[in-house]
Amino acid sequence: MAALCTSTWGDPTATKRVLLIHGLLSSSQSWYRIAHEFSSRGYFVTAPDLLGHGNARRSSDYTIAALAEELRPLFTTPGRDNHPYHIVIGHSLGGVVASALLPLLKSTRPVHVVLVDPPLEQTLESIAYYRKLFGDTVRNPKTPEGYLQEHPLWTREDVIFESLSVRLCDVAAVEAILDQNVPWSFSHHLLAAPDNVKVTVLAADPSKAPCVRVEDLKPYPHVIAKTVWGASHIIQIDFPLVVVETALEGTEAQN
Repeated sequence: MAALCTSTWGDPTATKRVLLIHGLLSSSQSWYRIAHEFSSRGYFVTAPDLLGHGNARRSSDYTIAALAEELRPLFTTPGRDNHPYHIVIGHSLGGVVASALLPLLKSTRPVHVVLVDPPLEQTLESIAYYRKLFGDTVRNPKTPEGYLQEHPLWTREDVIFESLSVRLCDVAAVEAILDQNVPWSFSHHLLAAPDNVKVTVLAADPSKAPCVRVEDLKPYPHVIAKTVWGASHIIQIDFPLVVVETALEGTEAQN
């Protein structure tokens, strides 16, 4: 297996660790604001590029299982019996991948997993719509100025990283992710959360086409579901501190 492409922030010897998993059309560097927040609080942060994204390798298998399996090496640490993470955050597709990785988080240490507007369930019509939308986006990427017009809450750095991330995407990978995961149904992953893992889902504002709604999580009483009012699907860029503070809830005292 080729070496994973990751971005890291903070002191590698830090005992507190965070894993950040980006979404479709994005890349590891897009987490820079959240990563800096965690590293300033003493965490070592790792963010991988998913298959077909950023500088990661390209593949023929883009199932959610394959995307998750590619990240398995990040969950083994020489000299340790279990994974190193205290916090795991996944956005959108990365949230679905994070949900598939929940069984690997079993340990004697509490772990907080935050899924940021994850599309756990999607209809065939939605998949067809997103396949065309995202394919067109990669083939005809916006300029940073175009992203800034759409997202006034973003910084100049945000729009530059977003524009670059889209340009680094493999359009065949993007379309294969949508083609190879039908039916798109992954809520059942939430049932595999070990007892030491706390799961929180952050949903975008209902008026801004969220990928998940608080009411969707009612069948999973162990999952904490919150709406981030005023946030688009890309909550971690709109309101990065909300994501950071949510992830830290209850963890600082325990860690």
